[in-house]
Amino acid sequence: MQKYQIGDFVMYSVSGACEVVEIGTLDFAGPDKLYYSLKPVYDARDTLYVAVSNEDKIARKVVGKKAAQEILEKIKKSKMQGELPNKEACEAIIQQADSMEITNMIRQLRHIRSENKKNHKGLNIADAKLLTYAERIMISELATALAISMDEAFEKLNLALDKAATG
Repeated sequence: MQKYQIGDFVMYSVSGACEVVEIGTLDFAGPDKLYYSLKPVYDARDTLYVAVSNEDKIARKVVGKKAAQEILEKIKKSKMQGELPNKEACEAIIQQADSMEITNMIRQLRHIRSENKKNHKGLNIADAKLLTYAERIMISELATALAISMDEAFEKLNLALDKAATG
């Protein structure tokens, strides 16, 4: 029995929030293997396939509206913690889709970018990619949970992060 149903919104890897649009077999995979067909919120033209037998690769369902508002409030009250973790730890944070850990990673990467700009540099390619993924995950979940556009979710995230920086 599968954990997710058609119409559920789930958090999946670097794609962030995705809608389960279909559960079924795929022509190339044989008739015995079921797959979730996922449509990323940030790009509905894309479709991802996750075997139901590998559903543990899907982090969790997208939080509800109330939980998303609570996350934004927590972000406003929190500060950057520690240093940017190593690559493996960052990948684990992305896979788990822990909102506060991802937010902290966004803060750390934006801080590094800001410091590097003082020396007329930017982020290295790996860190720039990580920042893109982390922001996509947070923004897509907020957009889905709050039923707003990605741009509006980006603004809400930035406002919360700015409030924390000045608060």
